[in-house]
Amino acid sequence: MQRPAQALDKYRQMRDFTRTREPRGAARARKSAAPIFVVQKHAARSLHYDFRLELDGVLKSWAVPKGPSMDRRNRRLAVHVEDHPLEYATFAGTIPAGAYGAGHVEIWDRGHWTPIGDPHAGLEGGNLKFELHGTRLSGKWGLIRMRAKAGERGDNWLLIKERDDDADADRAKPKRARPSASSARSSRTAAGGPEPRVAGVRITHADRAFPDSNGLTKLDLVNYYHAASAQMLVHVCPRPLALVRSPGGDFSQAFFQKHITVDAIGAGRDQPAADYVVARNARNLLELVQWNTIEFHTWGSRRDAPERPDRIVLDLDPDPGVDWPMFRDGCDAVRTLLDRLELRWFVKTTGGKGLHFVVPLQRRHTWTEVKATGRAMAEALVRAQPAMFLAKASKAERRGRIYVDWLRNGEGATAVAAYSARARPGLPVSMPVAWPELDHDVRGAHFNVGNATSRLQRPDPWAGYAAGAQRLSATVRRALGVG
Repeated sequence: MQRPAQALDKYRQMRDFTRTREPRGAARARKSAAPIFVVQKHAARSLHYDFRLELDGVLKSWAVPKGPSMDRRNRRLAVHVEDHPLEYATFAGTIPAGAYGAGHVEIWDRGHWTPIGDPHAGLEGGNLKFELHGTRLSGKWGLIRMRAKAGERGDNWLLIKERDDDADADRAKPKRARPSASSARSSRTAAGGPEPRVAGVRITHADRAFPDSNGLTKLDLVNYYHAASAQMLVHVCPRPLALVRSPGGDFSQAFFQKHITVDAIGAGRDQPAADYVVARNARNLLELVQWNTIEFHTWGSRRDAPERPDRIVLDLDPDPGVDWPMFRDGCDAVRTLLDRLELRWFVKTTGGKGLHFVVPLQRRHTWTEVKATGRAMAEALVRAQPAMFLAKASKAERRGRIYVDWLRNGEGATAVAAYSARARPGLPVSMPVAWPELDHDVRGAHFNVGNATSRLQRPDPWAGYAAGAQRLSATVRRALGVG
């Protein structure tokens, strides 16, 4: 058996880590008793699925050109490749052109696995049996080494679904879904088997792909929200929501919905006034995504005191002619203003062309006060740099400038929630960021459903948000000229 210290030598020799964000990693044992598995969809020179099992502190890896199949009649070629570090299990993103394995990588399934018998003997003897416990893949499986033919290169195996209760479900067979599937379709997946469940929520049309989004599917969106739920619910749970829904997955048909029929979904049974939807837990969140919600927008107040706002949002919306260096200068100007006012602030992407600066507040101010303060902040930026900013929504005057949208601070106004996906090509995500990250252009689909799950493993740049609530002091109001 190869020593753990040498297990990743080949992996590292094949990669230039000055060019790729793939983890260099280390061979190491984890404390968890349950070894993990991951399947990554890899759109390299040819599309394939990378199947990985944790063993001896690394991920034993096979490239499966057609992807795993839950139908035991489908024996999938699986080419044994170099071991990968455990950190690779959360990797998603684009390996740059010219680098080894160049192309887009996204997490297709994950979970843990249980060996049947001695996994070392099975791997050495070419007959590895195991059970998978994932979102798409489950039950008993086998990896069988094929006898090499004369002149044949590579270490070829077969990935086979073993006979068990799940054997003929075929719910995980990778295939291109039809993005415009009718909502009247049978409640079966495109693969013909029962729908997968995520956190107990049954997902219909799981394989339906979103347009112009690197093959991302409804199940990918659900899995992202499941992974992000702990961080996201901090900002979503206490607030009334507005939703952007897209039945059929067609972004051009998406619509904004504030009011909702309470009986239509499982989430939000006890609604605030006017039947605004709320999500109290991860299951509620996933029920709304199953209900074809892509975007979540939140009120500026909480449901238990809707008349008391608890934030100011400055939405920086640049003209398309504003390049990143100029926009970055604009962000510096906003930071300077808020720091001068001694206000704590947090910044996030919007999934579009701008950014949000968010100032958390104590719930002691009125909507009138908060809206007036947001407007005064925008006007202060305009006075300081009129060539860079404007504070009114005039497209004619916006050319070459940044519109500071302060209107999101009025009663009934909403802003896209932190960690929400957007109903746009690429499925971008509104992602909280740390200030140094603005050294690079992080707008648009820089963060997206395909790569945001791995991002969630990093320290939360908004970890101090709840403790940052502050009041708008008399000093702040005087400095801004607010009565």
